[in-house]
Amino acid sequence: MPWYKTGTVSVVQNSNAVLGIGTAFIAGCRVGDAFRGPDAGWYEIIGIGSDTTISISPNYQGTTSTSGTYALAPMQGYVKDSADALRALVNQFGGVIAVLGNTPTTVGVRSALNLTNTDGLPEGPTNKYMSANGVRSITLTGLDVVTQGAVASTDTILSAIGKLQATKAAKGVNADITQITGLTTALSIAQGGTGATTAPLARAALGLTILGTVSQSGGVPTGALMEYGSTATGQFWKFASGLMICTQAESKSLSLSNPYGGSYFDSASWTYPAAFVAGSSPSTYLTALLSSRITDTASTGTTSNSGATLFVLDRSGPAAGAYALKWLAVGRWF
Repeated sequence: MPWYKTGTVSVVQNSNAVLGIGTAFIAGCRVGDAFRGPDAGWYEIIGIGSDTTISISPNYQGTTSTSGTYALAPMQGYVKDSADALRALVNQFGGVIAVLGNTPTTVGVRSALNLTNTDGLPEGPTNKYMSANGVRSITLTGLDVVTQGAVASTDTILSAIGKLQATKAAKGVNADITQITGLTTALSIAQGGTGATTAPLARAALGLTILGTVSQSGGVPTGALMEYGSTATGQFWKFASGLMICTQAESKSLSLSNPYGGSYFDSASWTYPAAFVAGSSPSTYLTALLSSRITDTASTGTTSNSGATLFVLDRSGPAAGAYALKWLAVGRWF
């Protein structure tokens, strides 16, 4: 290897200290190397303090120099140390290397160790080879398919399989299932459930809102089960089945002065608080009371899907005043 000569050195006569300028002694030399100083004399390196300081022996003999040229020469000691290290390595691992063979490939090493297949090493009595064929040929001796239970991380494979088999659900009719417990996720509607874990959410998922806005599509209810509303002309209840009931209680001034057979009558009109289905005439009923005087309500009159006009009769003679009227209409909203 070439001698190291980078930078310059400062030496003092009769001193063993060498100071480097622009040097890298740690990488460039070793203890035991030769130092050729500015005086052309040869010295032995006996210590390396840093990249810029070394110690020599004997002490520097030449004239003091603050920026002199130098050279570091590697000595035979390197070769000897390397040979000693190699000999120790061979003594320690030579036998192992010989067993591994002289073909530096994976195949070569396996061949030298007779490991081209699992026959190279004998199978022990406890630790078995986990080959595919070996696993498939294992019998399930001791499998318990009766005891049910949750599979735990400490279970053996055999125990876990037994628990799963014991708690499995049969296909088809599933006649062996008597109850389902411990579910944390609700069954979807497609699975026969509601997709919810509470009654209000279940009703909402199934479109079973009890009180809200009723609706329908092609005669099939799509909204709430019942709808309630009120207007200036009364209250109404709509049901998902299509049934609607309207009521009204009011005070209306009537004059029963028109003769009809042996009675006297007047007419009363009512606009339904919600219209019935177009083209229909719901069943409409009316009762009328004047003080303690009970009157009759004739079934005759006119009705439509939006309102009705009925007759109020009194067989006792003409009567006039503020009558307490109670209306009731029953029909369909679709």
